[in-house]
Amino acid sequence: MEISEKRLRHIKFWKKFTRLTRGRVPTLRTLEVIRGEETETSFKEIIQSIRLAMEQGVSMSQALQKYPSEFSPSVVELIRMAEKSGAWDEILLEITGGLSEGTFD
Repeated sequence: MEISEKRLRHIKFWKKFTRLTRGRVPTLRTLEVIRGEETETSFKEIIQSIRLAMEQGVSMSQALQKYPSEFSPSVVELIRMAEKSGAWDEILLEITGGLSEGTFD
């Protein structure tokens, strides 16, 4: 089974997000760093839009939800649960695992 370019991009995004936030890099800075490293222009713009929305007080899950063609409902719901429970490490690992194995798009 070949992994799509989009899924590879998302796996990389969430792995970077996990590692940076585990390293205590604040979320908005994490998004800024990932955006700076991203090579796909349209995804770079989405990351910027998410970061700007969060700066204005929108939750990450709400910001992701604005891009249903990029972030599946399953991923959005897991982020919503991370926001509510604080179990970021566990949930981010579930997201990267689900993307890697093909459970999530």
